[in-house]
Amino acid sequence: MNASPDGLMGYVQRFPVRFDECARDGAARASALFRYVVETAFAHSTAKGFPLAWYDTRGLHWVVRRARIDLHSTVPYGALLDVATRVVAFRRIWAQRRNTIQDITGRFVGEVALDWIFTDRDGNPTRIVPEMAAAFPDLAERVEIDRLDLGEPPANVHSEEFLVPGHQTDPRGHMNSAAYLDLFEDALVGLDVDPQARPARYDLEFLRAVVPGEVLLRSVWAELNGWAMIGSTSAGVAVVKGRRTALNAGERIGTRQGDRAGEGV
Repeated sequence: MNASPDGLMGYVQRFPVRFDECARDGAARASALFRYVVETAFAHSTAKGFPLAWYDTRGLHWVVRRARIDLHSTVPYGALLDVATRVVAFRRIWAQRRNTIQDITGRFVGEVALDWIFTDRDGNPTRIVPEMAAAFPDLAERVEIDRLDLGEPPANVHSEEFLVPGHQTDPRGHMNSAAYLDLFEDALVGLDVDPQARPARYDLEFLRAVVPGEVLLRSVWAELNGWAMIGSTSAGVAVVKGRRTALNAGERIGTRQGDRAGEGV
């Protein structure tokens, strides 16, 4: 993976699409692109002087709270992708990154807005430290934090159990954010929906961390313009919400009424 320092495009890192990241159509899954974006954010943090060891020593960490993922076209196995990331806003415990994904010909294949929350060792939100705020100056954009409102699943929707596996955890010991996208897409396949169809938009909100061995209840149902998912604990506490909708040609993040920019490292 090649990386370039900050510039007009932000921090850029290159990824090859691997065989195990592709679905049966030979194209990258949405979760693979999501992982590239998160990896680029942490690589940017490292380049700014905040590597993983810095966070571990201080008991601090960024966690994704909200994701808006626009996927404009399929990306085949072996393609080289340039992921660009930039921090566009800070607010006490919260930050946002905007991310773009292009192939090496310059073809624009995706855009992702991530809202992140700064947390302490116990996972509680905490104020962003001054040295980190100083490393990302001149953030002129003002953005709002929004929520994903799905309502309750219809009464006739059956919830399926999912045991959180150890291999889907991140360095904090929590289920990886991109793994929830896999969980959503696995359910869509079972409903005869092709999650590889493009263009498409995913909206995700992460509400609570879960650890290996926990049981999640996954509820997925059709909406007027797409599909919705809620993952909750066995006690009914919501962990994650998700929505998949069609994406109009040329549509970008922030162009729909109610869209706002989102969270970042």
